[in-house]
Amino acid sequence: MFKYKKVLIVCPGGAVTGGPEALHHLAHLLCEIGVDARMVYTPFENKFDVPEAYGNFNISIGHYEDVEGNLIVFPEVYPMQALKVKHAKAAIWWLSLDNFLERRHLSRFRDVVRYWKGVLRGRRPLMGVSALKNIIHFSQSHYSSKYLTEKGLNVVEFFEPINARFLTGNLDPAENGRVDEILYNPSKGKAVTKKLMERFPHWKFTPLKGFTREQLSKKFSTAKVYIDFGHHPGRDRLPREAAMHGCCVVTGLLGSARNSVDIPINSEYKLDSDASNFEGKFEFLITNIFSDFKEHHQRFESYRGRIMGEPEVFKSQVAAFFLPNK
Repeated sequence: MFKYKKVLIVCPGGAVTGGPEALHHLAHLLCEIGVDARMVYTPFENKFDVPEAYGNFNISIGHYEDVEGNLIVFPEVYPMQALKVKHAKAAIWWLSLDNFLERRHLSRFRDVVRYWKGVLRGRRPLMGVSALKNIIHFSQSHYSSKYLTEKGLNVVEFFEPINARFLTGNLDPAENGRVDEILYNPSKGKAVTKKLMERFPHWKFTPLKGFTREQLSKKFSTAKVYIDFGHHPGRDRLPREAAMHGCCVVTGLLGSARNSVDIPINSEYKLDSDASNFEGKFEFLITNIFSDFKEHHQRFESYRGRIMGEPEVFKSQVAAFFLPNK
């Protein structure tokens, strides 16, 4: 006996980023285990096709139907739409806690102001997550699970894996052909990365921007280091993809990077960018990775193993919730 007649998964139409990919992956998995699941694209009145990037998923497109027996799953950026559901059951999948909180970790005051602007514009609830207690909550990270639980909400964890094309050991040439290059996401942790680039001009820093999937894969397979000093609003995709290609991953301590569940790497690879000795520690670590990459590469074996096991974890989590009697 299925828990719901139909599961509708709401997603911005035409969007191709980490969050939408996770939403499509959930729809695919639900169909795989026998649940009638459909993607519903917003704005609801417009017509969208499944983006070409998700052509490998088995996905059907549906219409928004707020009727009894259905479950409507919203990403955390649509809390007000979730609160408007009258007849169906509403759920929020917390793919990025910080996107809901409008938090960038650069200025606490600005984060608060940004959230209140969202309230005034009708995009965020006045009472924060407390206003969402009657909604089902799925969490994509330990980071968001901890926050929501501390706020008194019940949480079901759905830890989705990265794309299957990156879950193969063939992507990782180990130390062969590696160059002294530092890759980074230009949209995350820009201020810290800029400071490091100015401090260490003799090192090659490459922004991951404007690459096709194939070009990105090649970059990950030849560079020695991927850094991410961004705010890590959830279990981000790029650190996991970088690790699967054999890069050594170096992060800060913001968001999900602070705990050892979402990014389970040795603490020596997590640096506090606010510490007075940050630049010195960064220089020491990168110099060591460049000079002894083979040793550092081996220290990420357990992380890569965890990433390889994520598809089964995700499937068991989703099945446990949606097929409780099967």
